[in-house]
Amino acid sequence: MASGEMSVTDSPTALSGVPMATNIRPVDRSDQRTRRTGGESEHVLDVAETTFDLLTRGPAPLSVDGAVLGHGLPARMIALDELRAIMLHPSTRQEARDAAWKDLVTRARSEGPAWVMACVGVALPGLKAVVRDRLRRLDNDPGAGTSRVAADLLSQFHETLHQIDLEEPWIPQRLVARSARTVERAYRARVQVIPVDPCTLAEITPSASSDAHVDLLLASAVQQDVITAVEAEIIIMTRLEGMAPSDLAKRLRTNYQALMKRRRRAEMRLVAAMRDGGLRDDFASLMSKNGM
Repeated sequence: MASGEMSVTDSPTALSGVPMATNIRPVDRSDQRTRRTGGESEHVLDVAETTFDLLTRGPAPLSVDGAVLGHGLPARMIALDELRAIMLHPSTRQEARDAAWKDLVTRARSEGPAWVMACVGVALPGLKAVVRDRLRRLDNDPGAGTSRVAADLLSQFHETLHQIDLEEPWIPQRLVARSARTVERAYRARVQVIPVDPCTLAEITPSASSDAHVDLLLASAVQQDVITAVEAEIIIMTRLEGMAPSDLAKRLRTNYQALMKRRRRAEMRLVAAMRDGGLRDDFASLMSKNGM
């Protein structure tokens, strides 16, 4: 299924009488222009917010057990709207965020639509920021606004919920960033990115100058234990996403010098593996398996 060709649409599916917006299906673009000119439908992010609000109301709102999750979270049942506020608070430790998100994603994978929407709802502040700051200019269709690209982001977020590694730290940030990158690739025929090592990587593999190739290259390196998943994310966030290393260091609870040293060592291992040829062979195999 091609990235960017999915959307989240309103669905009559109900759980305990709660309308859900979780029907993930290929987008039929044929009638979207008619709907936009004949009357604007509710923005998909507003639909998601309304659905999340319904899930957190009533006598039995969706909740997580803070006593089980630990890491300083309140030792009681925590409704998801309160959990979202806790996740956003700057005093909340990354370990607590990861513990909560591991529980949310695990439930989404095993317990179905309500918990998928729970994940969407808790992540909505970040998803809204991505649409506002990164994705809102991608759709050049006149009058498109942001609803279509936001729908594609939610759909990709749903897919990423089933792909993300829950054993690595920084789960919510990786979920949102990976979803946004996939949507950007789908909307842009060519994305200009900075190679992993501007001085040496371009000389070794000019074909790795596209965003999709770099992602596959790093995935190959992780699979072969050349670099860790966290190191791959450090490279992606600071080289491709443009995040300031100092900001990333704060999020990872380390210092700038340690982060830069870790990135440099990872890039040196990556370049050495590519020079040996083995990583490049595996890279080609990955491309073939993904139909690229």
